[in-house]
Amino acid sequence: MMQRWTMRIGTLVLLLVAAVTFMGCSEDDCPTCVEPAPVAPTEVFSVSGDANITVYWNDYPEIYNDDLVGYRIWSRFFAPGDQNDPAREFYLMDEVLVGQNYDAQTGQYYWIDDEVEHEQDYEYAVSAFTESSESYLSFEFVVDTPLPMSEDPVVIHDVLGDNANLSGFDFSLAAENGAYEENGDAGVVDPTVVGHGADVRVRFDGNEVPWLETMWDGVRVQDYGTFLDQNGELDFAGVSWAPEFGWSESGVLELIPGHIYVVEIYDEQGSQELHYAKLGVVSTGNTPSGQFVRVHWAYQPVDGLPELSVPEPKPSRDADAQMIRL
Repeated sequence: MMQRWTMRIGTLVLLLVAAVTFMGCSEDDCPTCVEPAPVAPTEVFSVSGDANITVYWNDYPEIYNDDLVGYRIWSRFFAPGDQNDPAREFYLMDEVLVGQNYDAQTGQYYWIDDEVEHEQDYEYAVSAFTESSESYLSFEFVVDTPLPMSEDPVVIHDVLGDNANLSGFDFSLAAENGAYEENGDAGVVDPTVVGHGADVRVRFDGNEVPWLETMWDGVRVQDYGTFLDQNGELDFAGVSWAPEFGWSESGVLELIPGHIYVVEIYDEQGSQELHYAKLGVVSTGNTPSGQFVRVHWAYQPVDGLPELSVPEPKPSRDADAQMIRL
């Protein structure tokens, strides 16, 4: 009890001294004046990408402090539940100076963490700093996991054409191995070969209309609608979360350019894990050997997590990195 009282009195004395010092000085005649610490950044959030996570925050600290130098990004490995630990430690990852990585239209800064691993959760915080002071860490609880996805469109052929062996798609294979070695397109497999584990396949009907078909009972799909950017091209970032309802009862859907399809994959016979994915149709085409669709894909490797966000160098999280407690 005595120790608590002493700490409170000491804090009060320091505050009174600081107040008296501040009242009696100006910028010109007081070299000992202490500038107030900047306010912490707010509206901090993250967007997951393939082997990267982008952290965003606003520029509010600059409104209240003309001497702001920049922002520091902090990170830590996250385990569910430990966000309640007041002693958890963040590691300094990088600094972004005022005006750097800045979008003037949105008033947002960004920083890309490209040293992350799939299926690992990361917690982030941002602070603002001047030459002589630093804000608290941002207060938002921001946790994210990298999201494997295609960089370039993948070609899936018609199961009724000459390239029927390239008509299936395995989302987990695409996420784990990148490109299927026999054809070069990530996740494209022969749906008739046992062990390739195709989740869906493509079939064109007699009117040259492509259809998406599920390959086993644990897969459900739905057409989430049209997502185009201002240039009329596929906006793959348009779907950031898998819905709870709206799945196709037949498991067969027409593939329409500009549409994004959400896929739910439940491995009830194996790992009994639930995963979500999405497939965006870029275009359809025709060659002498058959018809095909060009698609973008994304796959959530974390069991049960429906996040399907898309977005963009830094020190490692090692023992020598600067560290701060929350």
